[in-house]
Amino acid sequence: MIIGIDVSAIVYETGVSDYTLSLVKNLVKLDRLNTYKLFFSSFRQPIPETLKKLSKYPNVKIFSFRLPPTLLDFLWNRLHLFPIEFFIGKCDIFHTWDWTQPPTIKAKTVTTVHDLVPFLYPENQHPKIINTFKRKFYWALRECRHFICVSENSQKDLLRLFPQIPPNHTSVVYEAAEDKYSDFIKLPRSLQEKKKMQINSLYGLDKFILTQSTREPRKNLPRLIEAFTVFRQHYPHSQVILAITGKYGWGKDIPRDSNPWIKVLGFIPEKDLVALHASALFLAYPSLYEGFGLPLLKSMKVGVPVLTSNVSSLPEIAGRGALLVDPESVESITKGIEKLVNSPTLRSRLSKKALLQSAPFSWLKTAKETLNVYQKI
Repeated sequence: MIIGIDVSAIVYETGVSDYTLSLVKNLVKLDRLNTYKLFFSSFRQPIPETLKKLSKYPNVKIFSFRLPPTLLDFLWNRLHLFPIEFFIGKCDIFHTWDWTQPPTIKAKTVTTVHDLVPFLYPENQHPKIINTFKRKFYWALRECRHFICVSENSQKDLLRLFPQIPPNHTSVVYEAAEDKYSDFIKLPRSLQEKKKMQINSLYGLDKFILTQSTREPRKNLPRLIEAFTVFRQHYPHSQVILAITGKYGWGKDIPRDSNPWIKVLGFIPEKDLVALHASALFLAYPSLYEGFGLPLLKSMKVGVPVLTSNVSSLPEIAGRGALLVDPESVESITKGIEKLVNSPTLRSRLSKKALLQSAPFSWLKTAKETLNVYQKI
C-alpha cells in the first residue's frame, strides 16, 4: 500500500501533535513494506527536525508546502477542490486529522476523532475551531471509510451524534505515552532522584501539584485554582504549591503572580516533561471533557497518582490509578486535593495502581492497530 498521512498538526505542540508524531514514528518503525507519504503544510513553521529524521527510512517520503491552514480549510473544507493526490501523488489510503478533509481521486480516507467538543460543548471551544471542525466533518461523514476513535467514550459520542455511521466503520485505538516515560521508572532510584532534583531546581519547585494542559476554558483551570486556594485556607502552613504548565490557547487567561503558592510556568519543553511529571506529588487534571487525556497517562507511566474528572473518557483511561472528582464542583476538587496531599498512603496505593493501569498502553500497539485499520479498508 501507499499510505498518505497529514502530519501538519505536529508544529502546534498539543496533544494532537503528540499523537500525530508518535503514531507516524512507530508506524514507520514497525512497517517497512508499505510506502508512507507524509503531507506537511505550514505557512510560517519549517518542517520540525523530528519529522525530517523520518526521511532516513527508505519507504518514507515527505511532501512539504507553505500553504497556511486557513487556505487549506477554504480549498478543502469549503470548496472541496484539489484532491490530495495533486500534492503527494498516488496513494491507496489517506489519513486525516481534525482540521481538514481533502478530497481524493481514488484514495480511501481514514480520520482520527480526538474529541467532539465543538459539537458537544461549543461554549468551551473557540468559534473559529468550531466552524472549521464542522466543515471538515461535513465531508468526513460523506467520504471517510473509517473513523479511528481514541477512546470508547469518543466512539460512543461519535455514534450517538452521527447514527448514520455504521458501527463497523469505527474502531477504538488508544493513544499512549512515549517510551521515555516508562523508561524513567526503570532507572536506578538514585538517578531518578538526581533528575528530579535537577528539574525542581530549574523551575524553582519543591513540593508541588502539577497540572499540564493548554490554557483554555475546557481545562477548567479557574475551578482548580479556586479549589487550591480553598485548600490553602484550610491548611495555611502547607508547603505545597500548584504548578500550572502549558501554553495559552484562547479565552480568558488565568491571573499570573496573584498568588505566591501558584506558579504559572507556561510552555514546558518536551525534554523536561518526564522528570517534571515524575517529581510531582500528583497530577491534577479536572478537565470538563477529554477525548483521551494524554497527561494522565504520562503521570501514570512514572508512577505518579492522578486527580481527574469523573466524566467523558477520563475514568476509562485512568482506571483505578486515579482519584475521581466532579469537575463542576469546587468542593469536590478541594476534597480530592486534601485527600491526596494529606495521605502518603493513598498516594502510594494509587501510584502502584497507576503503573498497572498504564502498562498496556504503548505507541507500538497503537501503530499496529492503526495499520490493521488501513489493511482492513
